[in-house]
Amino acid sequence: MKKSLLALAAVGAFASAAQAQSSVTVYGILDMGLVGGNNTATQGGAYNTTTGPTKTTGLGIAQSAESTSRLGFKGNEDLGGGTSAVFTMEVAFAPSATTTATSQTPFYYTRQAFVGVKKNGVGSLLAGTQNTTIYDAVLTSDPSGVNNMGGNLVTLGAIGPQGQAGTSTGGSASQYGLANNSAYNTRVENALQFKSDTFSGFGARAMVVAYNANSTDTTQGGAAAGVGGQNNVNGYGLGLDYNWNKLNVTANVQQFNAVSNANLSNTQAVLFGSSATAVSSLASPGVNVKDAGQYYAANYDFGILKAFYQYVNRKGTQANDANYYTKYSANQIGVNSYVTPAIQVWASAAIGKYQAQGAFTTSGAPTYIPGSTNLNGFQLGSNYWLSKRTNLYAIYGQMAQSNQAMTSATGPTSAYNMNNYAVGVRHTF
Repeated sequence: MKKSLLALAAVGAFASAAQAQSSVTVYGILDMGLVGGNNTATQGGAYNTTTGPTKTTGLGIAQSAESTSRLGFKGNEDLGGGTSAVFTMEVAFAPSATTTATSQTPFYYTRQAFVGVKKNGVGSLLAGTQNTTIYDAVLTSDPSGVNNMGGNLVTLGAIGPQGQAGTSTGGSASQYGLANNSAYNTRVENALQFKSDTFSGFGARAMVVAYNANSTDTTQGGAAAGVGGQNNVNGYGLGLDYNWNKLNVTANVQQFNAVSNANLSNTQAVLFGSSATAVSSLASPGVNVKDAGQYYAANYDFGILKAFYQYVNRKGTQANDANYYTKYSANQIGVNSYVTPAIQVWASAAIGKYQAQGAFTTSGAPTYIPGSTNLNGFQLGSNYWLSKRTNLYAIYGQMAQSNQAMTSATGPTSAYNMNNYAVGVRHTF
């Protein structure tokens, strides 16, 4: 009898353990290579007469040219009935930096950190720091695999010791619209997101954001008085994907708002995710801005190659003055092909428009609103796969902004040209 009870207890314990099985996966990427580039920034007119263009050239060992180096943990626990608990914790890190972080090479930062539940046949509900709706779509619809090199006008980047031209007198890359994260914000904090399973080829994603303490004060007070009005960060994202045989289509919109009554009428709007880091974007909440974006893309697999089309549009409007804004848009086409099972190549070309923020007086009255300037870029790249997890790569890209007056209709014009190249090795695990 005792043996029977012990056997039943053992079977029950085993069944309970089987029902609550869990697994954790450790994954990551290490990417290092020889990276270089040349940048030229100019403000034209009298500036060029006295000092000439600002030029920078660099070549050296650098990190994360093809993929941002990272370390992550993801797991799930079976809760029974087709339901499971899931989590992801992923940090980016700089293999060429020490534990002393700098603005250009932070030793590490959070890329994703979320937890949630998944129901088979329905989808996942996730909470925490996550990729934005647009970034999730770009990751599956970009011909270059979303690398960090220059030339791609949807996913802008410029890795290498040359940096971004004109960080002082000649202006900055952000002024020219070709800085990292100009086209879209990559991730946000304090997000709640639902990702559906696929039904008849359709999948949907919906996100809401509420950053820390959102509040509305009723005490009287005007702008910059510190009381009265809203004080919050919030937002949303919506995405719809469709897959049919070899065709993939995605449509996405998102908007993130940072509102504070403490801001003066001429407080500059700062886009969400704006960052000077050369590795990737941080999950920044933005400042005094309504940051709205759209992304539409399609690709078709012809067998010998996959063809891509992408369109991105972004407008950052000052939260307390709709006349103060910056705009970015780009159209990009590309191809990606495996020439042999071990050799992969891609190419992309793009044109775009950028409008910088205008100049304002202390009372918030616009003194000059710049017009749109033209952008162009292209990128060529290849991978040689040594194994399923290790590849050698070579990437070359160019992008440029045409002349534009930034401060007045008769003032000096600004222009920016850059090229970026790299050869390296990437290992995933």
